[in-house]
Amino acid sequence: MKLSIIIPLYNKEKYIERCLQSLLNQGLASNDYEIIIVDDGSKDSSVDAVNTYAKKNGIVNIKLIQQINQGPSAARNNGLLEAKGDYIYFLDADDLLSKHALSYLITLSKENDLDILEFDTKEIEEGKLSGLPDSSLFDTKEIKVSVMEGKSFIAEYDLRNQAWRYLIKRKFLLDTDILFLVDMRAYEDLIFTASVFLLAKRISKVSVDAHRYIKVAGSIVTSKNPEKNLEFILGMVKAVEELDNLIKKYDESKENNALVINKLKAKQQAVVYALLIRAFKYKLNPKDLSAILDKMNTLEAYPIDYNKGGIGKLSLIQKIIFFPLVNNRTSLLLGLKIIRKLKFL
Repeated sequence: MKLSIIIPLYNKEKYIERCLQSLLNQGLASNDYEIIIVDDGSKDSSVDAVNTYAKKNGIVNIKLIQQINQGPSAARNNGLLEAKGDYIYFLDADDLLSKHALSYLITLSKENDLDILEFDTKEIEEGKLSGLPDSSLFDTKEIKVSVMEGKSFIAEYDLRNQAWRYLIKRKFLLDTDILFLVDMRAYEDLIFTASVFLLAKRISKVSVDAHRYIKVAGSIVTSKNPEKNLEFILGMVKAVEELDNLIKKYDESKENNALVINKLKAKQQAVVYALLIRAFKYKLNPKDLSAILDKMNTLEAYPIDYNKGGIGKLSLIQKIIFFPLVNNRTSLLLGLKIIRKLKFL
């Protein structure tokens, strides 16, 4: 079997049929791939939607696993344990794939014996989705695949967080024993992808428009609920800690390691900056943020060093006003206290 597609499912009854329909348009024979759906204790009709759609369309290569709610990391790990394909693809239940994308990408991966293949994605707001491109229009022989070792790849390119950007060889995952961290509720993809890239021997990236990330309202990423917001921010703190652990594993004196460490530190700074923006935007309790800043300071991740390049190019207003505000503990906490008192903000 060429491919195992693993989909964590939690309260996605509105989207899962659309996701499955995109998988039927991949140009793969049913015996060449399997769809492993891991229901993470959904409280809606997600499971019924899967069963109904599979029966209606005669889909025989779907395996449905049900577990008590443990989060997407545990769901993906459990799916991986059941997988039989040569390659693994982690897909979110509300996202879509371009037509024939996987058949094209799996051919490239197998022809070049890749551990990891990266491809392109586009973010689309729910309700604004237009037609999907067709990858069958490409010829695999026309693309020059440049293969690199993992640390060299990190040193040269941006490390993208999301697991759904990659096809990954299953044997490589089994040999390295890398899994998603189950105690993380945010940025779990970042730690997983950083870990696999650091150990991979054969990586490539291709400019194939394969994936659509659908921005859905009400997810933990976009939620304004104070409890969910704090949960997400604490997940970001955990990501900063885990990146620190990865950084400490590597000796800067070795070839490429200094560049790799700089990239990981830049990624760490990016997470911290995103954390500060989220804390300010959703008016986090200053006491909670103060404790978080203590932890970030201990890890030497705050204040942010702009020169590390992790936060990208700032607008003039961001550079003059917002960044100095959030990068100073006193002004950040004071500003947060003020906006929490102003009801119109």
